Amino acid sequence: MGFFKKIVGALSKKKYRKNPNASVLTVEQYAALNVGAINAEQTMYFCDSLHTGSDTNEIRRNLADYYDIVDRDTALMTLEWLSGRGHRIYFEAIKHFVSGQSTAVDETVLEEDEKVNTYNYIKNLNNTLEDLVKNKHINNRVDLSTQSIVGWDMGRLVLITRCCYEMAYLSEEEAWNYIHKAHRECQNTYVDWKELADGYIIGRCMWGGSNVMLYGIMEIAKELIEDDESPWLKYPLRQNT
Repeated sequence: MGFFKKIVGALSKKKYRKNPNASVLTVEQYAALNVGAINAEQTMYFCDSLHTGSDTNEIRRNLADYYDIVDRDTALMTLEWLSGRGHRIYFEAIKHFVSGQSTAVDETVLEEDEKVNTYNYIKNLNNTLEDLVKNKHINNRVDLSTQSIVGWDMGRLVLITRCCYEMAYLSEEEAWNYIHKAHRECQNTYVDWKELADGYIIGRCMWGGSNVMLYGIMEIAKELIEDDESPWLKYPLRQNT
């Protein structure tokens, strides 16, 4: 199934798929899994287990086609990059420039081979600024200077970790370690799921610009925040709030 069809399916079918054979998890584990809830709804994966409920052949193809993951070594390489660096490095370099708070990109945080990507990311953010404001992910351009796209990197870290676990590229313990890392990073960055969703969407805008899939993703995020059945309402990002 193509990625666009996945988006359409996620918006038209039963949401928040449950694994009928899922083990009982702790509240923290459920919350950590749902750092990847936007991705899980895109792909119609289970929301309550490491197992995704998807076809393993499809998972294998998607890992190879979208992330160049074909074995344990390439899995670990990608997961370590998302965990430690990710696209948030680019956002930190350009956000003050795009927001109008600086006259230059801060290239000091970028490796030499990363600098060639900044132009497209700046263009993408400029092209999606109206959508970000219209959908209340930011109030205005200046708001970008105070945002973080940790949620974009960590949401994908959870998704890819689950897929790599399904392919036996990771042990269960390793998978949970990455998922809990994603959860901690988001807890340290955001007050609640709404802030995480904003960070995810801004990151998606920077990475992919404006296209038909963006609006489906924004709708998924909106429903996760507002829907009474959403796992985000059941399991707060921060359990002590």
